[in-house]
Amino acid sequence: MTQHGTRELFRELPHGAEVLFRGLEAASRPVEDLTISEWADRYRKVSPESGSPWPGDFVTDRVPYLREPQDCLHPDHPARRVAARWAAQLGKSTAIENWFGFTVDQAPGSMMIVLPTLEEAAKFNRVKLQPTIEASPRIRHKVLPVNSRDEQGSTTSFKRFAGGFAQIVNAGSSKGLQMVSIKNLAMDEVTGYPRDVDGRGSPRDQARARQKMYGDLAKEWQGSTPGIAGECPITADFEAGDRRLLYVPCPHCEMFQPLELEQMRGPEEGEGFGAHFRCVSCDRAILDGHKGEMLRRGVWMAMRVPEGDPAVPGYMDAETLEAWRCLPCEGRCRDWQPSYHLWAAYAPRERFADIWMRWTEAEGDTTKLRVFCQQDLAIPYDPGGVTVDWEKIVEAARARPFDTRLVPREAALLVSAADVQGYGIKWLVYAIGPRGQRWLIDREIFEGAPDQTDEPWIALADALARTYPVAGGGAEKGLDLSGVDSGFSTDRVYRFCSGRPNVYALDGRHQPNLPWLGTPVKRDIKDRNGRIVSKVMLYPVGLYDAKTEVTAGLANFVLGTDEAGRWPRNTLHMPPDLCDEEFAQEMTAERLVDPDEEIRAAQTKRSRRLVNSSAHRVWRKIVGRKNDWFDATVYALALAWHIERKRRLTAERWEDLLIDVHGREDVADLFEAADESPFARPARKERKARQTDDEDAIPPKPRQRTRWKGYS
Repeated sequence: MTQHGTRELFRELPHGAEVLFRGLEAASRPVEDLTISEWADRYRKVSPESGSPWPGDFVTDRVPYLREPQDCLHPDHPARRVAARWAAQLGKSTAIENWFGFTVDQAPGSMMIVLPTLEEAAKFNRVKLQPTIEASPRIRHKVLPVNSRDEQGSTTSFKRFAGGFAQIVNAGSSKGLQMVSIKNLAMDEVTGYPRDVDGRGSPRDQARARQKMYGDLAKEWQGSTPGIAGECPITADFEAGDRRLLYVPCPHCEMFQPLELEQMRGPEEGEGFGAHFRCVSCDRAILDGHKGEMLRRGVWMAMRVPEGDPAVPGYMDAETLEAWRCLPCEGRCRDWQPSYHLWAAYAPRERFADIWMRWTEAEGDTTKLRVFCQQDLAIPYDPGGVTVDWEKIVEAARARPFDTRLVPREAALLVSAADVQGYGIKWLVYAIGPRGQRWLIDREIFEGAPDQTDEPWIALADALARTYPVAGGGAEKGLDLSGVDSGFSTDRVYRFCSGRPNVYALDGRHQPNLPWLGTPVKRDIKDRNGRIVSKVMLYPVGLYDAKTEVTAGLANFVLGTDEAGRWPRNTLHMPPDLCDEEFAQEMTAERLVDPDEEIRAAQTKRSRRLVNSSAHRVWRKIVGRKNDWFDATVYALALAWHIERKRRLTAERWEDLLIDVHGREDVADLFEAADESPFARPARKERKARQTDDEDAIPPKPRQRTRWKGYS
């Protein structure tokens, strides 16, 4: 068949010359000069599988604060590293997805994405990265498919594309951090990285070592919520950068200012609106409805200035703003890398009322305060910010007496803990109620050497059998759970606890971030001949956070009630007949300090401070003071924490428990009025049937016009 005959049979096919020249034209077409934000707006598609509330075309204007930080990752931008200390759900991982898409399409090269754990690395690929690839036609055909049988194809942790690759690794293994040279490094949630991996050092340092070959051409992004003060890598990098805050205009007076928690106010019924912010200039209300326009006009302002220069104003008009504005790595900011701080108030879909509710719930509750600081305020949690003088505790106990060896009507659980010392056993009992309220109702010292004589152990056994009358009379209650510290006379402690199912042998652990009461391990009990005669379960106690809770509880007791007569969450109530000077001194015998502060102070000839903001913290005993009662209290609170979680004590279950202990008539009035009740629950007959086992407690009514004073 001739050429002309073939053309007659396949008339629909384009002419070969046309195909050739079209291909040549496309190949010679200049590459689009786009920023990362422009590329994302034009080509990225958001998959419905990602869980985003905005599936479809990606629109940077929905999260306008993301534009400048992610554009710093462009190959032509002078920035070398970008640090984003942001609250939860503000788009930290979104910047990584946009950067990946831009790299594949516009600037191919090697890339590494580091997640804290293997599970999170797999989840990032499954929920975010792979759906983005599949939903975006611009890059879908450029990334080799995961199901390719070719060994050169992609996998769940390795994306291969023309001119480069992206490796997804976890920070818990050094294997993924080796053997490759990386141009672009993205690190997510760096506060969750271990300090040392496989004896090779910090995973961040290991990953950065992969960029040496690229020098100043390398780029780095790290975005994370902060961790513990003194141990927070994202905070250290934020402070080392130019420290940018997002200035937004007041909708009334047009003065630009960063939103701060000090400006936040609770609902004001007279004004007819709920939780809101107050402008620092005109003092008018800033509401949720103003947020969209404010974010659209927001400007990132570098707060760091050269030494000796005046500080950046806290608020300013548009003209002054432009005079102070400094682009990343330019002007007065040229010596620092860009670093960004953003908290939950800027989240497009975060209601001010929800932030206010979480804030009020966190007051006095160290566990919730830690979450609020890290996940909402995007500042490191400082557990050493509260210290209490023993004199104030004694004074507060005398001013607020209550009956001892009696279960208060607000309490329904009893826990006891014993601290074993060479001269005897110190034992105490706490009554536990909702909202972290704890009352010291009994304590005693059983004298005698516990490692040599049986007398203190017999006395302790008798004490554990005690029952206590409940408020109102008519009934008595025994101990729900007890514990004994095994740090001294360990074998005798094991023997004592072995035959008593509700008496735990306890072992204190000093590392941060451990559960208050961890998973027990079996320990052997041997006779004099070394034969195993029995076993005991040994429970580890996370001392770091539990000690913080005790210190905060004492501070709340000294602080007293609010205007409505409610105690703060997590309050340790001390009676005057049990809280004498010696006891109060032992309860305040430890401080959270920087162990190297004295050395640094001597070297720099500075005065000593209790806590250094950039140093590792440890609990340390004050010289000359015993801390036995403090340790016993820590163990008692750890046991109470265990019971509350084991029984899943929601507010409704607490009410049921209080009724079981005190009777309906004695408890019913505690739940009648939310404004007067420390539990803030509606009347029992008005509540609907229980739906779930993990129902959250209803928060107390927020205080009006309360100002944030920080935790330090």
